[in-house]
Amino acid sequence: MKRIIFGAVLLLTASFQTIKAQGFRVYKSDGTIAQFSLRTDSIVFYDDIGSDEDFGPFTPVNQCITGTWWKSRTENVTFNEDGTTDFMEGATYEFMPYQGSVIIYNASGAPTSILKVYKITAEEMIVGTSDNLSVWYSSRPVQLVTGIALNKTSLVLRPGESKPITVFIVPSDADNIVVEWESSNEAVAQVSRGYVQAIAKGLCVITCRTTDGSNLKAECKVSVNADTKVYVDLELPSGTLWATCNVGASSPEEFGDYFAWGETEPKNSYTWKTYKWMNEGQASSLQINKYTIADGKTEGCWYSDGVFAGDGMTELLPEDDAATANWGSEWQMPSYEQINELLNPIYTSIAKTTRNGVTGRLITSRDNGKSIFLPDAGNKEGTTYFNPSTNENARTFYMSRELSGQTSEASNVISIDWAECTTRRLYRHYGISVRPVIKR
Repeated sequence: MKRIIFGAVLLLTASFQTIKAQGFRVYKSDGTIAQFSLRTDSIVFYDDIGSDEDFGPFTPVNQCITGTWWKSRTENVTFNEDGTTDFMEGATYEFMPYQGSVIIYNASGAPTSILKVYKITAEEMIVGTSDNLSVWYSSRPVQLVTGIALNKTSLVLRPGESKPITVFIVPSDADNIVVEWESSNEAVAQVSRGYVQAIAKGLCVITCRTTDGSNLKAECKVSVNADTKVYVDLELPSGTLWATCNVGASSPEEFGDYFAWGETEPKNSYTWKTYKWMNEGQASSLQINKYTIADGKTEGCWYSDGVFAGDGMTELLPEDDAATANWGSEWQMPSYEQINELLNPIYTSIAKTTRNGVTGRLITSRDNGKSIFLPDAGNKEGTTYFNPSTNENARTFYMSRELSGQTSEASNVISIDWAECTTRRLYRHYGISVRPVIKR
């Protein structure tokens, strides 16, 4: 800290010499503030200013705030050199450096607002009101991306097969939503604008990164299997071949994606209101508009002006089958008959087991000893997971491609509880895992 003696101080009256140290603001030419105290014989500067040349020549005080200041990305206020401002219609202003305040006058010349200026630089101004502090910027603030996610976190492909991955950006009005894609191993799979192309057998990670400086990323694990028949033959009477993993999973113990019945893409929330086959904006199962049982029942059927509008379809069309849509035409979700066959103790045995820390059921053929593992994936209601492997009451749920036959509200699923192995019904808007099959 340096002490600078100004000759002008010697002209102060004796009465003024008794004043204790007082705080003042001197505004330098760049708009920053040099704090100092006036004593009887010196001016003591608090930012180690060595001489008056260091902070001069002084800028006229109004020029410290002259210009346009952005209060937000969409709001700004301008202080003009002639003392006018667009703070309000017909308003003028006065900057009081001693008080560090901006006084706003209305069109009639009456003071209406006082803004306390706590800090000002060429880039920003910290302004205080009676309610809070805010930062105004000399250039429009940039909205960076705050969140990034992919609609798939895992993907199973065959060589030559391609699938799109969708990226979700938060907020949607970020200034720069351009992303970059890359593959950890382009010999296994390549990616361009979100489309993943499988090349050869192996594992890799597809990464999507923001380019706006937020340094955020989202990843999808990709498994490419050279065998076009990723299934196990349990030698069941029907000849049904069961897949070794769930749709959206890259290993038998992964849960994979969750699907509402009749939908082919996973989503964030599973409710009647978000269900695809509903009249828009409705949240009642009476507003289902596809795959409705035309038997005159009121439960789970769509009515229009009191007239039944059921279509009578109880089995998914290929375009609405999550297995077919995601894995190809040779695959489909199992039928009610195929599920019952898999659970028949004459053909298979079922044992609770754990793989890589994931609980599930090992279903083994009594004929050839081969088996499939069904992880306890539970189900998803709304945004909440129920009874997954991490829960002590974990359950195994897998969806059928058929309605239960009693109501349009529900579909048949494999339901394996703690000690039971049965089929049951679950609401069709729930998110449930899908284990594909091929029928020879």
